[in-house]
Amino acid sequence: MTVTVLLVGNSRLHWGLGTPQNSDPGPLLRHWDGHWPPWRVQPATMRWAVVGLIPPSLEARPGPWPPPVETCQVPLVNCPAHVGVDRALGAWQAFGCSAGGGVLVVDAGTALTMTAVTANGSFAGGRILPGVALQLESLHRGTASLPCVVSPWAKAWPALPRNPAGSALATDTVNAMVDGVIHGLSAAVVNTMTALATAAVVGECWLTGGDAPLLRDSIRTQQAAGQRAARELALRYDPHLVLKGLLRVRTGAGDDRA
Repeated sequence: MTVTVLLVGNSRLHWGLGTPQNSDPGPLLRHWDGHWPPWRVQPATMRWAVVGLIPPSLEARPGPWPPPVETCQVPLVNCPAHVGVDRALGAWQAFGCSAGGGVLVVDAGTALTMTAVTANGSFAGGRILPGVALQLESLHRGTASLPCVVSPWAKAWPALPRNPAGSALATDTVNAMVDGVIHGLSAAVVNTMTALATAAVVGECWLTGGDAPLLRDSIRTQQAAGQRAARELALRYDPHLVLKGLLRVRTGAGDDRA
């Protein structure tokens, strides 16, 4: 049986098609970012979660959909109800697929969120920062001369900065803005990785979210140059971590980690 999953994000709709399993669902059969996906959505097997505003395009959805999955239905131990359902699903899915020990999940979307789970599967808190696009937008709106590099509402994403050969710093304004935001967010992630690894809270860090590819190389570079605890932390990337959590979750059931 295939199931359509949907995450209504702050900037985009994220769709997936896959087969539910009690352990890691594996790769999605199909995925789609945007309005209606190119496959037929069956309301009877629909699973969805909401963190942003429901767009008008979903108002004409066919047939009655089930209620959206809420944080309280995700079997992540000690997770407060006010935590975003996307954070709960991603953290629970990463923990279920981990090699053992705690995990830190970094979801680089409109906001960059960091969520920690201890070795016994318990929510351990996290951090929330403005994401790449929001930071760039704020630099433009809050200053008199910095250009509009990217707008989260236009859904346009920056290219990786190209600095001159042999230089660690950008020499033009646009690249300086993009490089500064990427470097700053990556440093915040590595700082959190280091603190949690030093305290033996986590053994893996999982990256997900639309901006994760923008940050991944910078995180790895800073991780390699950092403290030993951070260098030894396994860094994993799964762009569909939250959608896989939706595929795996059993609403009202206990933790079915394999």
